[in-house]
Amino acid sequence: MPNVCTLCQWGPAARMKRSRLTVEQRQELARRHVLGEDVNALSKSYQVTIRQVYRVIADEKGDTRGRARVSKSVSFRAPKGEIETFLTSARDVGITGSSQAFRALVRMALGLFELFPNQLEGFNRSTWLIGKEGQLLNQLAKSVHKGKLRLSDDDRILLSKCIDVNMKLHSELRGIIDEAKSRRGYALSELSRAKGQGDG
Repeated sequence: MPNVCTLCQWGPAARMKRSRLTVEQRQELARRHVLGEDVNALSKSYQVTIRQVYRVIADEKGDTRGRARVSKSVSFRAPKGEIETFLTSARDVGITGSSQAFRALVRMALGLFELFPNQLEGFNRSTWLIGKEGQLLNQLAKSVHKGKLRLSDDDRILLSKCIDVNMKLHSELRGIIDEAKSRRGYALSELSRAKGQGDG
């Protein structure tokens, strides 16, 4: 096994490999990731750092969320009591508009994940903590690369995998939060910054 393993991504060589990808390359990279290709393989294929791969993936997801969505007005008949009970339940989770409430119901019926407004602060806090854990893992990796901390080859590989999983999870959770904000017309971003937790 190599002595440096994938932890060499934090060294000077990794900084030298950082390059600017074309729009087509960025889109292709994101598509390959959606199809299941590993970030390490994508990093090698495009000669960029793993951090840059995650940044491209997040940016491309943002582009998708930012596109205008075609909407359709739908009407149906239901007992008044059932509608009022449903809207009351929606208000209990922080959804104040009837249109937003029914959209959330449709999304859940399709099997999609729905993040409710009253859950956002705790969800954002958890995401923030995962990001902080990632920073600590990166500090460990830098110490290993500089020779301040000695690890076996197996431990180096394990640390690299932990960083990979942490970054992927953090990116996916941030995507869920950003999508929840973009779907609603009220200031969810203010909730995410409550108590100094921020978006970091």
